[in-house]
Amino acid sequence: MTAHPSTATLVAELLRAGELREGTPLGNAFATVDRGIFVPAFALPDHSGDGVRYRLVDGRVPRQREEWARHVYADETLIIEVKGEPVTEALPGGTGSGRWTSSSTMPSLMARHLRELDLDTNPRVLEIGVGSGYNTAILCEVLGDERVTSIDISPRLVSDASRNLATQNYHPTVAEYDGHAGYLLPSPYDRITSTTAFTHVPPAWVDQVAPGGVILVNIAGGTGGAVVRLGVKDGIAEGMFLPQWAGFMPARSHRPPSRVSVDDEGEQRWSNLDPAGISDDPVRAFMAQLATTDANTVTTQTDEGVPLLFMEGADGSWAEVEQTPEQGRYRVDQGGPRRLWDQVEQTHQWWNAKGRPGWSSFGITAAPEGQHVWFESPDSPDRWELPAPL
Repeated sequence: MTAHPSTATLVAELLRAGELREGTPLGNAFATVDRGIFVPAFALPDHSGDGVRYRLVDGRVPRQREEWARHVYADETLIIEVKGEPVTEALPGGTGSGRWTSSSTMPSLMARHLRELDLDTNPRVLEIGVGSGYNTAILCEVLGDERVTSIDISPRLVSDASRNLATQNYHPTVAEYDGHAGYLLPSPYDRITSTTAFTHVPPAWVDQVAPGGVILVNIAGGTGGAVVRLGVKDGIAEGMFLPQWAGFMPARSHRPPSRVSVDDEGEQRWSNLDPAGISDDPVRAFMAQLATTDANTVTTQTDEGVPLLFMEGADGSWAEVEQTPEQGRYRVDQGGPRRLWDQVEQTHQWWNAKGRPGWSSFGITAAPEGQHVWFESPDSPDRWELPAPL
């Protein structure tokens, strides 16, 4: 098994960035595994005035080979699936649009998270989200096939990754399964790591991790989030968010969460809080997510072209905040069972009073009776509930 010559270029970049150390099992694995085997094609996004369109880059097409290698062997996240289909099928004419649903993670982020798993202890690992299979191959190279299990809700990703892994003589357990349920058969695991984001810690994971084991997951909603490292003991997972921010695609499920629609005109008021901070600053987005529990947030505009921040909760609560101020204040319209923007303001005031801490000052406790985020200590009175598991 000989890696593409440009693999050395990628590894050198990760070494310079301090994400890998030369001569370590993880560094050697990155030098051995060829990313190009697992990402034969990808889609490059083009953000135009008409929305996002994609352009297919296929390394098997001779005229695209050079461009393909330039991206595959660089520290970039690459889109490999659009609308639930491999990019070569989702973009048959070479271009197209739609929501991207899977990617090959930026290698530096992969390396950082693999270091967090403390692979030197030879753990049994469950990976949630096989994706391209590249991360799975790195795990196999370090640990051996028998200690690696990877699942994904996409049957095509599972079949493609399994095939590409086998061509490189890696034969871990790979299965089509909803990540919310974990994967019981080879459990307990010493580590569970996820390359997709979850709104809460799936209780099945806590049950499937051996005492003293670790869960590494991006806890995020439709507004903000961050990656947390949890230790498992006595049926409880607890730990703090990592200092370096990272975000992943939301996990898909065979049972997508339902959302309630509320048709009302709401109430109007004025706010001194600039809504742009939520879309521009991951710390403020993190705090807004805590405040609203389950809200999705998008930026849009009014019929008159005024930029707008729109928030919607699962219970039908909603808020529209105009991003163009009038005399230093921002118009707010909100309705439904909760006043989402009121909750954002209250949490923002608390955050200011505490000196604007980053997300790494917060942690999570996931217990059978419920899950919540806390500030500085599990015993802190400052806490926010996470959405209830399905």
